[in-house]
Amino acid sequence: MEFKDTESQLEGIRKIFNDAKIEDNWNLDEEMLFSYYFVDKNVDKLEKLGLKLEADGYDFIDIFELGDDQTDESTGEYLLHIDRVETHTPESLAQRNVEFQTLADEYEIETYDGWEFGEVGGEDDDEEFEDEDSEDKE
Repeated sequence: MEFKDTESQLEGIRKIFNDAKIEDNWNLDEEMLFSYYFVDKNVDKLEKLGLKLEADGYDFIDIFELGDDQTDESTGEYLLHIDRVETHTPESLAQRNVEFQTLADEYEIETYDGWEFGEVGGEDDDEEFEDEDSEDKE
């Protein structure tokens, strides 16, 4: 899915937020840890974008080599992972996704691959909700 507009995302984001409130009793009015992902075959392009976002106040976590789910062989693609502790409504997160899609286009990054979030300080991966609308592109 490309994040070209906010309206097409809102139903999915609202469901993810609602599930987090009900199933995990998260207070989404408080700051949460949001992670954002970009995918490209060119590490240099991802690094430039990561450094730009770091200058904008995001945490540049790392660039990871992606492996095939079945064979674990390299796909030739890399994943830029950035984080930021912040508060979002479904509307503001949808807007952030559009901004990141635009940034990915500007930096000629193949894919803005979406987001996930969890409680601040929560290191348990089972406690994170992922944007399930995000699809890997070949």
